[in-house]
Amino acid sequence: MLEGNVLWSYDYELNDEKRFGWIKKIAGIFSFLKPMHNHEGSILLASNGIFITGDEHLELPLSHIEEVYMGFDELFPASSVKNFGVLWQPIRIKSFITNSESQTIYLVINYTGLFTDNKTWFNTLISLLR
Repeated sequence: MLEGNVLWSYDYELNDEKRFGWIKKIAGIFSFLKPMHNHEGSILLASNGIFITGDEHLELPLSHIEEVYMGFDELFPASSVKNFGVLWQPIRIKSFITNSESQTIYLVINYTGLFTDNKTWFNTLISLLR
């Protein structure tokens, strides 16, 4: 369905104040920084799930996705991106691994330095989950 490049992180990685503390506060004023991320790779959205390959491999079956949100929050604030989030917002996906364990990831897809394809991906993913 859709494929592209992705910058992504788990929520616990973005919560690392030593690595991202200053970025969350002032990175929006620097034009040369990529959005906060720990991993890079390729992403594929298929009818049965999301598949990420690169420095880490991740598979998210659609049946395991609990929540999809596009926007900023305390872990990925608007102040951490160029133009303070006027042109794009990250995608947050919460999915379960087992009945008692879940994971949350943040995605920035096809980042060009100014824009992303996050809105297209978000809308397509939402339509697949309905």
